[in-house]
Amino acid sequence: MRYDDAKNNRHIRDLQMAVSQPLGDAVQCLVQTLGALTVAFYSSWKLTLVVVCSAPVMYLVMAVLSNQLSKRAQEQSNILQQALKFLMNALRNIETVKCFNGERLELQRYGNKIAWAGRLYKKQANIRSLQLGSMQFFTLSVFVQGFWYASHLIINGERNTGQVITTFWAAMMAVSGVVEFLPQYIVIQKGKVAGARLRLLIAEMSEVSAAVEAAGQQAPAGCEGSIEFCQVGNDLQ
Repeated sequence: MRYDDAKNNRHIRDLQMAVSQPLGDAVQCLVQTLGALTVAFYSSWKLTLVVVCSAPVMYLVMAVLSNQLSKRAQEQSNILQQALKFLMNALRNIETVKCFNGERLELQRYGNKIAWAGRLYKKQANIRSLQLGSMQFFTLSVFVQGFWYASHLIINGERNTGQVITTFWAAMMAVSGVVEFLPQYIVIQKGKVAGARLRLLIAEMSEVSAAVEAAGQQAPAGCEGSIEFCQVGNDLQ
């Protein structure tokens, strides 16, 4: 297997993983969030706004962490490509490596890249942990805000207990939809990087020339050389 084939297969695999279960979970969480918010605003728009008032702050924190996560995923993809290139070159030129006793050197080069990719993945895991921790903090703060203002609405007679409970749990389901999406975000992010690389590869290929070449319709206009055969059949007779 060539290096380009192995690299493309890995990108295809990452893209397949991203558009399978994680993408379905993302759509499910989106529908859950929109539906829950609709019910919450219909029951009590005041309580809903109080419950989700921390959403802008949460969005800013998630945006910063997501940007860092995207950068680390891109760096890890580049390092893994370099490690794969070293591995394929060593396997393709295995006789040269054995003749010059380069096993230790090739192993060291490959090991350094894999260790670097491992550190980058650890950074991604740390960023993902910060995302989950931030979401849990905002979720707990929602409980404090929601119960405090809900009691205020019930005491003043603006909403009854059933409406308050419906609004509160609908808003919590909307927040839960966002929380459930975060564990799958890193897989989708890797698939996004792989899809961008495959798209660039497809853009570089000419569909017209590839189709003509595959059909065998290309032929040279002429082939001139120093040796020519003239009337070979007549001379043999």
